[in-house]
Amino acid sequence: MSATKDLAKRCALMWYSLTPEMARQWFSEDAVYENRCDQGPTVRGPSEIYAILDAYRQMCDRFEGKLLNIVEEGDVVLLEREEVTFLKNGEFVTVPVMDSFLMKDGKISVWREYWDLASLTKKLLVGHSGEEATEIYQKYNLGNSQHDTRAKMVD
Repeated sequence: MSATKDLAKRCALMWYSLTPEMARQWFSEDAVYENRCDQGPTVRGPSEIYAILDAYRQMCDRFEGKLLNIVEEGDVVLLEREEVTFLKNGEFVTVPVMDSFLMKDGKISVWREYWDLASLTKKLLVGHSGEEATEIYQKYNLGNSQHDTRAKMVD
């Protein structure tokens, strides 16, 4: 496996154990992370990428990843995986994820992530309806809107 393919694989399957030091090793100074599924923010640089991923970690208990497919063509690595998200209420949901990485000088310069928000939302709302479901959904979105505010400061 090439070094760039290996780095993309480690990032996609180990993002939930990312430290600030790992972020500096994995991402270029001008790196961009885009969460394309929930219209989350675009963040730039290792510190901001670490911060947004840490914020996502805080919303859940833990994560586990399983690689399904990986393809490399030049500086682009595409990776299909399943991510098991363990929620703070003890429930878990398996979410399909597609990652696109652009590599530059041995580091990740762009990471775009596409995952099935409906799978996660459905699991968050199981057994809830009406106002209670609305409150849970708004709480999840509140976390994301706080990230949007920070992302606007970066742009």
